Amino acid sequence: MKNQILLESDPFYISDRIKEIDKNYYFVFNTKENRIELHRANQKGSTFSLVIPYECLDERAIFLTKKTRIENLNKLIEEIDKENEMREIKLQKQAFEQIKEVIYDN
Repeated sequence: MKNQILLESDPFYISDRIKEIDKNYYFVFNTKENRIELHRANQKGSTFSLVIPYECLDERAIFLTKKTRIENLNKLIEEIDKENEMREIKLQKQAFEQIKEVIYDN
């Protein structure tokens, strides 16, 4: 575990609570990347699971872990597709407004 410090305890017991989701999960602080990472001990290949995008361990890390688990894959894909669709609609509206401005300003 070069450049990694195992996070065995924390003020909110997030390290303990994450094991309720999967006993093989553990957190490390990656000193090279300056970030908290979630790892899973019995994964094939790399133990890396995901980056915790917060400066400290709190309830958000548990929520993110649950959200990104493989059994939630279909729901996560639907959520991403819906968000992409909303962005596309927003971009189309902006383009339409810009076209109207050009047409009616001339």
